[in-house]
Formats: sequence, structure tokens, C-alpha cells
Amino acid sequence: MTPSELRFEAMRERYQSQRDRREEIRNSVATPVAGLAFAAYTLSMVTGRVDVTLWQEPVTGTVMLLAGAAVFALLAGALFIVRMEKNVIYIDPPDLQELVNIEQQARKQDDSEERVTQQLQDALCGSYDIIYRRYFASNEQAARDRTRGLHLIILGLALIMIALVLLPFQGGLA
Repeated sequence: MTPSELRFEAMRERYQSQRDRREEIRNSVATPVAGLAFAAYTLSMVTGRVDVTLWQEPVTGTVMLLAGAAVFALLAGALFIVRMEKNVIYIDPPDLQELVNIEQQARKQDDSEERVTQQLQDALCGSYDIIYRRYFASNEQAARDRTRGLHLIILGLALIMIALVLLPFQGGLA
């Protein structure tokens, strides 16, 4: 294998690995979204059972504060998930028409089949490198956004659970 072929294969594999990683990140959003749905349902249970007329009482006030903080955390988490999805990029290497144009230009410069093949391979290698770098940056940001969103959703769920534990004690300790 020539150095040029080795470089081409390495760049193609790097490009493909980041493309696959993008899909893995997108597919892993199911967990935070399921957590968000569960949190919304559970939050509705909390808000349906809290007696807001007792808002001045410490336990009821705490439950209301926890529910409010949970809503904030859940919305922030959802925004990170939406941002992650919105910023996913899709770039492909040159299509067939672009490759044909590159081949025609290469044939004008040199008619040797080996040199034309080399120029096509170099063009593809360059495009793989550019796409790899863009995918890498996008995937890193997407992974961070997904993780932040998941952490905020987990925080929202924890706040809701604490509020649920406190609900029986509103109106005075039993």
C-alpha cells in the first residue's frame, strides 16, 4: 500500500468513525427524552396534590419551591437536548458529479490513469479530512449538550422525588 493509499484509508476511517459517532449520540437521546416524559407526568401528580392555599406553611412552600426548581431544571435540560439535535450536521464527501468534474480536470492536466486516480484519491482524502474535523467538533458539542441535558433532567427528577416525599406532610406533621 502506498503512502497516499494509506492516508486515504486512514482519513476515510476517521470520517466514518465520526459519522457513526454522530448517529450514536443522536440515538442516545431516547433516555433523556423518556426521563423528561416521566418527569412531566410525575410533576403533574405533585402539582395536583399540593394545597396551594397552605403556601405559607414551610412544607407546602418547600414543595412548591421544589416543583418550581424542577420545572426550571427540566426546561433547561430540554433546551440542551433540542440544541443538541438542532446543531447536528450532515456533510457528505463529494458526490458523483463532483468526482466526475475532478476526473475531467485531472485528465486535462495529465492523461496517465495512475495520476488521475491519484488526484481523485487526494481530493477524496482532503474532503474526508475537512468533514472529519467538522463532525468531530459538532459531535463534541452534541455530546456535551446531551450530557448537560441529561444531568438537568435527572436533577429535575430528584427535585420532584423530594417534593413527593414531602407531600404527605403538608398541613402540619402527621
